[in-house]
Amino acid sequence: MAGWRDRLNGTSLYWLSQITRKSGRFQVSGLNNLKQAQESGRPLIFATWHGFTMMLVAFFADHYDVNRIVLLMPDDWRGAALEIFARKVGAEPYPMDLTGEGGMASARKLTHLIRRVREGFDCYITPDGPDGPAYVIKPGITYIARKAKALIVPLGAYARHAYRLPRWDRYVVPLPFSRISVTIGEPIETPDKGKETAVTEHLTNVLHRMAAQAAANYYEQPGVTN
Repeated sequence: MAGWRDRLNGTSLYWLSQITRKSGRFQVSGLNNLKQAQESGRPLIFATWHGFTMMLVAFFADHYDVNRIVLLMPDDWRGAALEIFARKVGAEPYPMDLTGEGGMASARKLTHLIRRVREGFDCYITPDGPDGPAYVIKPGITYIARKAKALIVPLGAYARHAYRLPRWDRYVVPLPFSRISVTIGEPIETPDKGKETAVTEHLTNVLHRMAAQAAANYYEQPGVTN
């Protein structure tokens, strides 16, 4: 059960996301890729680096049905606050052991998550989270995509005027009224069994490219949306 600190932290995260959502000026590239992914009729797994989450949660609030999103999060001391945050933004929280050491309990949770995605929910995953190292994809996302027959949609984001937490992921909290550049990449096909390593390497490169493109768009194409 969530204590007062968890409620305070979860609610604070929610209000930060709302300030970003309502005051931020979003510059979006690749909405056509999102439309293509949606028109496929397949479930989607949104993937991005952990440090971009605050910018993208605010983006999704106005550009996507957040009620369709399952938000994967760690089942540890952070979980209660993050569950409160997820429910307030409208997403379905899904806490589970992300260390890979949970045994059968984690395997059952993973099976249930895959079932939820196959039933029509989309999933938001930061594959280098929750503790890093930054930009290193942990096992799991390609397995979930293959089992759920889902497409992976890569995302990038950038804001110049922001506070960057001095920690492993340089978590970005945009300042009020900041311009935020978001880039949506082409959907990545579900990997065949035995090809997870190649897909992981490809996804790593794509996520780096999405981050670089978001920053380039911020400086080269101010105000452009599509």
